[in-house]
Amino acid sequence: MNRSLSSRPARLVFLAFALAGSPAFAIEAPKPKAPEALPFEVAQPSPNLWYGRFGVTNCSWIDTGDGVLVIDTGATAVDGKNLKAEVARTTKNKPIRWIALTHLHSDSNDGFSSFLPTDATIFVNARATGILATSFEKGTKLPTIVGINDRIALVAGKRAFEIGVPSGNAHTAYDLYAFDIPTRTVFAGDLVTPDRCPMLSDPDSDLKGWIGILERLDTLGAQGLVPSRLNPTPAASAEIEKTRRYLKSMLGFLTEKKKQNAPEARVTGELASEKLGDYCPRELSAINALSVYRRILNDGTTVPGSAAGGPAPKK
Repeated sequence: MNRSLSSRPARLVFLAFALAGSPAFAIEAPKPKAPEALPFEVAQPSPNLWYGRFGVTNCSWIDTGDGVLVIDTGATAVDGKNLKAEVARTTKNKPIRWIALTHLHSDSNDGFSSFLPTDATIFVNARATGILATSFEKGTKLPTIVGINDRIALVAGKRAFEIGVPSGNAHTAYDLYAFDIPTRTVFAGDLVTPDRCPMLSDPDSDLKGWIGILERLDTLGAQGLVPSRLNPTPAASAEIEKTRRYLKSMLGFLTEKKKQNAPEARVTGELASEKLGDYCPRELSAINALSVYRRILNDGTTVPGSAAGGPAPKK
């Protein structure tokens, strides 16, 4: 079922580009059923650009004239099928020629299997190419996979994009962003989560690398930002700055505690007074802090956990 943004504004926001009786015998009234979660919602913030929430994941697609670029594929095969159907409906069955995966967490891209087999070119962080190439079932036609080491310019029909990756680990070991130049929209994956502090519990997250890629995103001059989670926003720069400020504060705090060889109980106890982000619940900040503290060195460098072993787990 497709529900537009205008009918349920609280669920998915547009980018503003530019932009009695005895107790013994009383019969309890039936409780109203909670509304069922919609399988997906779709919005079109500008011509030829759509995004939607498929399950829990925001997925986007852009009609370039020659074909369609899809950004992320949803958490499940059902999400992926719904996404494919919406792409076909909204673009009048134009072919999907490119797919960009912002990271490999299952809750963002386990829907990829629904796109196979495909003639589309797949863009991923270069460190993920081996993992992706060996993940296909035997007999599956292998798509073309392009690994990004820094950034590339993609000119597709009437559209130009920048697709880039961090220099190392950030939120995960395999992050990627896409930037639609005509609309100044950045598709940031989990690098930014509007109105909520980021999750640092991925075993390969790296605060310094994450801060670095946020600084690059800020230089893009983006107006709109579409994350993997929560609502897209027209205030890209402000949300990038919120996340960067939180990460910098967390990095400084944890580095100082590591130099002091502080026990974990002291770290979490003193964390509350730091006020690292008004939008971050105390419990979540504690989880974030300990996840990083167990891997951080005195100089703020973070030891990666599992990048060499396989895709990062669901966050």
